[in-house]
Amino acid sequence: MSKTKKRLAIVGAGPRGLAALEALCLAWSSQYHENTLKIQMFEPADFLGAGQVWSPAQVDTNLSNIHERHISSGLLQRPEIKLGDCLIPAFESYNSWADFDSQDLSSPDFFPPRSKLGAYLHARFTSISEVLEAHSLLEIHKVGIIDLEILNGKCRITDSNNNEYTADEVLLTIGHQPTYESEQLESWEKHAAKSNLLLYTDPYPVGALETERIKPEMAVAMRGFGLSMVDQVRALTLGFGGTFEALSGTNKLVYKTSSRAPHQLVAFSLDGLPPAPKPFTPKIDFWFKPTENEMFQFKNQMQQVKESPQKYKDASFLLEAITNLTVPVFIRLGEKARKHNLSEEELQELTLKLIKEPNECKHALILDYDKPVVEVMYELLDMACGDEVVSLDYCLGQVWRHALGVFFHDFNHLDLDDEVMIEVVKYVEASKRYSYGPPVESLQQLLALVEAKILDLNFVNDPVIELIPSGWELQKSSNAIAVEVMVNSVIDPPQILKVSSPLIQNLIHDNKVNAVHYKLGLHTLEDGRIISKAGNTHQPVALLGRLAKGSVIGVDDLIECFGKPAGKWARAVIKRLVA
Repeated sequence: MSKTKKRLAIVGAGPRGLAALEALCLAWSSQYHENTLKIQMFEPADFLGAGQVWSPAQVDTNLSNIHERHISSGLLQRPEIKLGDCLIPAFESYNSWADFDSQDLSSPDFFPPRSKLGAYLHARFTSISEVLEAHSLLEIHKVGIIDLEILNGKCRITDSNNNEYTADEVLLTIGHQPTYESEQLESWEKHAAKSNLLLYTDPYPVGALETERIKPEMAVAMRGFGLSMVDQVRALTLGFGGTFEALSGTNKLVYKTSSRAPHQLVAFSLDGLPPAPKPFTPKIDFWFKPTENEMFQFKNQMQQVKESPQKYKDASFLLEAITNLTVPVFIRLGEKARKHNLSEEELQELTLKLIKEPNECKHALILDYDKPVVEVMYELLDMACGDEVVSLDYCLGQVWRHALGVFFHDFNHLDLDDEVMIEVVKYVEASKRYSYGPPVESLQQLLALVEAKILDLNFVNDPVIELIPSGWELQKSSNAIAVEVMVNSVIDPPQILKVSSPLIQNLIHDNKVNAVHYKLGLHTLEDGRIISKAGNTHQPVALLGRLAKGSVIGVDDLIECFGKPAGKWARAVIKRLVA
């Protein structure tokens, strides 16, 4: 056995970097040899393991979109790991760390602050990194990486201070990356700079909004009507001393503003569709859970796709599988669902049409989005609380959520043709308004702000926006409103060709990466290795995470950071570098 030490670099030390480090040590422990591997990690964020999205230092108004019940099922205990005389202690599961009790199925699901999850991830990272550093197995560099070159089969890495490092292999776990701004945001930036206006182009950190520069008399517009907008609304209300109180005997809240909080908020988006809240309690959530046999059939169908991906020429295999899960669930709802006289076959036809053409599909079983948006939000709230009969589209969205948990975990890399993968991603993304919906409390807060005449939704559906000396004027129908502050609430999707970070731009320029499609991410093998534009599958660079979207599907789920992809990469890289 050669004693030549191999060097492995991990660029990014957020949750996915943490998961990769743990998986690497587990894979390495089964065939550890002294002086065979040295790990380098690069991350500029202050809290390693948490990254920027889950930073423990962020404001507590920024809530996780994952309830603790799901977190507890995914963030499991890390076992004790032995690398020669280096003993990495076990680290407790989130369930144990947070002292989570999942027994009461009738109590509301709890969605913790992102800072709480970040504290857990940071503590978990520290518990492994300190031991590895003490044994000279790990070096941590708190810098960003701007360039990566492959020279004679080795990797040369350049950081933001122009320091260079070498590695035999590199893993990128870089998460959210900056993107080129849209024409609209570019024009707004020029306008804001010229007139000294307040414009926030990045949705995060939302704590940036909690500033004395935003005055109570200022009107604030938010570009987007999804989860980021909800986070920003909390920062602009609770973050300024406002409060929400329960209205006795109802599932409504009442908002009481403060003297510091802005008194006028305006939300708008291209389609005006509100996010649908997750079920309020585990008991209600279980209404939408497919049976074990139904999930077995779903897995069976997906396994056939995984074994023979070239047979499938479109995404119909997934749409049919989701339909087959949804219809029995909707039928079992019985009196909890909207009344109908459709046969099972007719329900399947309607469900399939709803997935394929959600905007064109009109039926009494489906929510009517031609109504005022506030009425739709109240219907969604009541369904999530079990106070209103369930519509087919709400049921479908919750079934999607249960199915995606299995899909992302077991079938994340299907090796489908590009055009098929584009379709699959399109339908998965379309489901997220329901399947990735916010907590019930978030919708209650938005509605309380509407009732308090703080949040204006009259412009929510694609308004005309004019630049005016004092800010921006939104126009819809015969209504118009001027705002002094503009906040971007839209997070760009992981489209590789829109990413502006120097690292990715340099990889694209050197033809070391190949996009699945201009709307998606990079081509990777199942073990994460990046495929070059020329089709080279033996590059010493791998990628786990968001920018692999298109090769893999589940890239935005915290729990999936600790899923199978990290283990597959780790076992493969240990086999190449150590074994």
